[in-house]
Parts: sequence; structure tokens; C-alpha cells
Amino acid sequence: MAALVPWVSLHPLGLTIVAPCVLFAIALFFVRPASGLWVLPTLWPIVDLAPLTGWIHFPESMALVLTLVTGVGLREALRPPPPHADGSPFRATPAALLLFAVVTTSYIVSSIRGGATLPPYDPALLAGYKTPLNAVRLLVGFVQCLLLLPALHAIGRTTGPGAARHLSLGLVAGLGVAALAASIERWQFPGLTNFSSDYRTTAQFWEMHVGGATLDAWLALTFPFALAGFIRNRSPAARIAYMAIIAVAAYAILTTFSRGLYAAVAVAVPLLLILNLRRSGQDSTASLNTRQWGVWLAALALCAVAPMSFAGGGYRGLAALLGLTWLAYLTGGLRARPSRMAAWIAMLAGTAAGLAAFPISLIPKAVYVFFGLLCLAGIAVTLSGWRHERMSLSLAAIALTAACAPAATAVGIHWGEGKGTDGIVLASLAVAAFALFQHGVRPIWQTNAHNATTSVLVLGLAAALAASLGSYYVGERFSTTEKDLEGRLTHWRAGADLVNRQEDALLGIGVGRYPDAYYWSGPLAASAGIWKIDQVDGNRFASLGAPRHVLGFGELFRVSQQVPSDAVPPYVFRFRARGHDNTGIHLEICRKHLLYTHECSGAAAHVPKGDWQHFEVTSRPGDSDHTPPDDSLLFSFAVSGRAALDVDDLDVIDGRGVSILANGDFHAGTDFWFFSSDRHHLPWHAKSLPLHIWIEQGWLGVFATGLLVLGATARMLVGRARALPIAAPLTAGLAGFLVVGLFDSLLDMPRMTTIFYLTLWLALVIRRRAPLPAGI
Repeated sequence: MAALVPWVSLHPLGLTIVAPCVLFAIALFFVRPASGLWVLPTLWPIVDLAPLTGWIHFPESMALVLTLVTGVGLREALRPPPPHADGSPFRATPAALLLFAVVTTSYIVSSIRGGATLPPYDPALLAGYKTPLNAVRLLVGFVQCLLLLPALHAIGRTTGPGAARHLSLGLVAGLGVAALAASIERWQFPGLTNFSSDYRTTAQFWEMHVGGATLDAWLALTFPFALAGFIRNRSPAARIAYMAIIAVAAYAILTTFSRGLYAAVAVAVPLLLILNLRRSGQDSTASLNTRQWGVWLAALALCAVAPMSFAGGGYRGLAALLGLTWLAYLTGGLRARPSRMAAWIAMLAGTAAGLAAFPISLIPKAVYVFFGLLCLAGIAVTLSGWRHERMSLSLAAIALTAACAPAATAVGIHWGEGKGTDGIVLASLAVAAFALFQHGVRPIWQTNAHNATTSVLVLGLAAALAASLGSYYVGERFSTTEKDLEGRLTHWRAGADLVNRQEDALLGIGVGRYPDAYYWSGPLAASAGIWKIDQVDGNRFASLGAPRHVLGFGELFRVSQQVPSDAVPPYVFRFRARGHDNTGIHLEICRKHLLYTHECSGAAAHVPKGDWQHFEVTSRPGDSDHTPPDDSLLFSFAVSGRAALDVDDLDVIDGRGVSILANGDFHAGTDFWFFSSDRHHLPWHAKSLPLHIWIEQGWLGVFATGLLVLGATARMLVGRARALPIAAPLTAGLAGFLVVGLFDSLLDMPRMTTIFYLTLWLALVIRRRAPLPAGI
């Protein structure tokens, strides 16, 4: 409560907006403590408003944690549970406390070395990541986790065994919210079906304003929970809801174009399925049995071969492959089971008939009609075979399925005009092989109305995977992997060079010190720029340091502010400025989410070396096509030369004659001002989770965090917690998070620090509910 008071009183949006929200949240968590288990993860991806408020050190996510701790703490104090009630699914074991004590020790030591002391309040300290407050900012991420631990256990005592389920549902909801935000962003900017533009999605993770993989880590961590919920649930309505979330999340994952996230999902999803399969052998209530395992194996094979079909056969070849796959899957529900010999004969006869598609393809578009008729006939006969136990229907369905295999191949080859034939043939053969095994060797899946939703989900995922991986931009991303890895290795070596004393290697250079150390000791040409709030004779103004790398339009270091959605061009830019040497200033109003500018109205001015001068420039006509209202409008200014400059008394007058900027004199420090580097990201991140921990916390931090991760995963994989329903998605999510962390720091973003350590704590303390004593 004491921490919330100054936060609320100083917040840029004002008491009238912030105070009611905080009081409502405290009341909610006091009356319904269990709501914290789903409210926190649901709001976690979207709660921060840093691009609007300019608050990057003490964001709204911190206030959400404080309100949860306050509400639950008041509930615990005023309405304590019975003294012997222990129905909580969480128990803090000595091993868990010891592991967290070691990590806490590492944070304390490195925080002292990083200067994580709270200085007297000065708005100038809130500018950028090179002030003493950056150590406090990163420390807050871990402290938030520590604050949440007693609240989590208190909620567990009042909620009982349902606490783990509430938390899982909250993580699924958080996945859906983040994926929906990412999808809306793509709809507003490059377009939902634009897979070829160089646009990286950020959703509402403002921490990516200087790069990073916050969105990737969140998606990798939470996606297994949605998939596990879909597998376990038997309710049709619940399965449809899970399927919708998975579909949106899959789109968000694919359109990040992040190779690290692709690798994380490729590790997490098979691991989840394997752990579910193992649990099905230990728990008769588990929903994934050996026959369903065959379905998931076939699904993984389809996702692997679908991009091959799309690469050669385009959308028509892909549609034919998916039609063949669905038909083959439906034949698993035939009531009459023919003998192996009869099934083989039916498949050979059908294959021979389907070969007619190749001469038919000589007639324009005839092969599409031929395949369509075969597929529709196969579906109709198969569905009849579901209702009637007739051998003739089963044999006809198998024959039609076999006929569709060469016909689907002919469709792809015809559309691609012979390009990518090998991939098209391989994809069709893979599907045909599973159908052959199903009917000619032994059944590996059984189709019914209940699990038909699974087939729809898999087909949709395969289509999205093929369309995105087959795009030009993804191809370019993968074609430059070797070159990018060389660049990353060079950056890792530059980061490691920041540790140049034995004491630093053991204990680290200090939490939050990486950006400042890299700025002063890293490669000179790598600096992307800097901004700060200076004060002379009581007057505050913004000071911008010039970038040292080669400047392109998208590589400017911008300081921005959201402007009203009804602003209209042309714009008049008024300001005072002075150059530390002859330099220039670039001003613009653009449509922009977080990174990358669109539809800009801009102007520029030469700023000579010397004293303060007044400037007034007007945006160039015809530069912008945006029409009000547009809530994605941002005003930005940046250094366009090689010398630093100071700026004060900024004002922008739009075409209506209305002033549209707030805090243009910087009297309130960084309020409403937010900086970004659209494409130059390396100076802010070590770009490796283990390396980041070693640089800032030394070998002590690496040992502490590594031991914690090892203990948590061991308990989930081989310990007593392995039989819990949450064990599989929790382990798979952590694995995905760590894979993303191989190529990004992650823990230099407090929201990710909190959720990472909180997840590890859950893995260490989750248990089955203990039986309550009599009378409780």
C-alpha cells in the first residue's frame, strides 16, 4: 500500500483515472482472491501503458502486482483461514526455499554492485536505460516475483485444488489476449495476409521498442497450456474455445517470423505430447492414449510436409493435400473393417484410377474438377460408412482415398508447372503412407464426431504453417541464418568483453548495467543513440545523443509521443534547439504501433552549433494519407546528423489550429515521452539469457539460476509432480521459454523476469491437494 501511494499520485494519467482502477483491483482481490490467478496472467501482456505514459521504470504491471499483494494480504489479515486448513495445491518445501535463497543472494550482490539504490525522486532519472534507475527497474522484476509468492500460497489456501486450474486458464487467456493484440496489429499495418513485408509484430509488449523477444517468450511459455487444455477437455464448447485460441496464437507465432520462437515451439509441442503420452500410461483418466498418439504423429508429419506442397503447388496444391489428409482421417471411422488383403486390393485399384489425373491435367483446369469430384465422393461414401456397417462402403471409401493421392499430386504439379515436384510428391506419399498403414497394417487412429475437431485444428495449423513458411520473407530469414549467427557471435564476444575483471566474472558487473557499459565500452560504431533530461538554472530540456552507426530512415533514434486521433495535417512544428556541433533534427507524425513508421507527415531543420534558437517548420504536403480518427498517430523527433542536440518548448499545431502535444517543455520529465530504435537493437541486449546473467550477475548468478532451472525441470520430469495435469504444459512452456532465451536476454525485461521465476517456483511447489483433517 505504501508503494502504491506515490505511484498513483505521480502517474501521468492523473488521480481521477488511476486511483479508481487501483481501488477496484484491491477490492476485487480482497473479495475474490482466486481471481488473481487468472486476472494477473490475462492482463500481464496488455496492462502496461508505457508508450502512452512514458513510464518505463515503474509500469502498470508493477501496480497490478502491488494491488494483488495488497488485496490478498488484507484478506489474509482480516479473514485468516482456519489454522489447520491445508488444502492448498502449493507447498513451499525446504529445497524450493533454498534454491530461491541462492538466486535472491545473487540478485542482492549484483544489485549492490549495479547501484540499485532508490535516489531522491527526479523525473530526469526516468529517461532511458543508462541512469541508476535501470538497476532498480530490473531488480523490480525479481522482487515482484518474491512479493507474489506469499500471495500465491494464500490464494491456494482459500481456493484449494482448483487454484492450479485457475492459473492454467489464466495463462491460456493471457495467450489469447497477446495473440489477439498481435493479430490486430498486423491487421492495422502490414495486413493479415501479408507474409512478405519486413514487419516484426510486438503486440502490447512495449519492451520491444529497442528490440528483444518479449512476445516470443510469452507465446512460447503459454502456448503449451492451450494445447494441453484442448487435448484434455471433452466438452465440445470448451474444445472449440481452445481451438479458437490456438488458431489465433498459431497465427501470431508464425507472423513473428522469429526463428528462435519457431525452434521453441518445435521443442515445446513434441515435449508436451510425449509427457502427455507418458502420463496416459500412469493415469487411466488421461485423455491421450496410444491410438490418439498415432493421430498426433500424423499431425506432426503433415505440418512437416505441408510447406513442401505449398512451395511447389501453391495454395491449390496445399488445398488438395489437406483435402486428401482429411479424407484419409475420416476413413478411421468406418464401421466395417475389411481384411488386410481386401484393403490392399482396394488401395491398389484406387491408386491406378487416380493416375488418370495426369493425362487429364493436359486439359486446362480439368484436373481440379477431377480431384474435387473424387474428394467429395470419398467424403460422402466415408460418412455413409460411418452410419452403415457395410463392407462395400468401406472398400469404396478406401479406394477413393487412394485415388485422391495421385490426383492431389497432379493438382500441385499442374499449378506449379513442374516446379517443386519432389516436394509435392513427397507430401502426397507421406499422407498416403499413413492411410496405407491405417488400413493395410494396423489401425493407428479412430475417427469419431468428438475428435473431429482435432483434425480441423491440425489442418488449419498445417495450412497456416505452410503459407507462412513458404513466404518470401521467411525464406529470406532462413537463408541468412548463417550470416546472422556470425553477427550474433560477434555481438556475444563484444558483450563478454565488458567483463574484464575477475571480480566481475564471479559476481557480475551489476544488475541493469549492461546498456550503460555497452555504450561506454562496446564497439564505437554500435551505439544507436541516447536521450536524457538535463536541467540548467531550473529549466528542463531534452538532450539527444547522435547515433554512431550508419543512419537509414528506419534507423533513427526517435523520441515519441502519442497524439490525438483526430489530428489532421498539415502540421506546424515549433521548438527551441541548440546543437553541440552543426547537426539536424527530423520531425514527423506517422502511423506507428511501436516499431516501423507508416504514412508520415514530416519536416527537417538544420540546427547550427551555438546558443538556443527558435524554429518553426511545416510538414511537407502530400506526405501523409492517414485520415482521422486514427489512434495510431505518433509525433517523433530525432537527431538526423552526427552531433548531439538539445530540444525544448516543443509544440505541434495541426491543420485545425489545435496544439496536440503534452509536456513539450519537459517540465514533467519523461511523462508522455517514449523512445525507440526501430531496427538497431543490439546495444541494449546481450541477446542470450545465459550470457546476460553472467555479465550482470557473474558465475554466482549462472550457478543459482541454472540450479533453480535444473531443480524445477527435474521435479516435473522425474519427481513426484510429474503425474500432475499441469506438469506437462509447465515443463513444455519452460522449455520453450529457455529455447527463446538462447538467442535473447529476456531477463532484462521485468515482466518476463517475474513470470519466469514465478513459473519456476510453481514447478517446485505444486502438489496434489493434501487430505484435510476431520472437521475442516
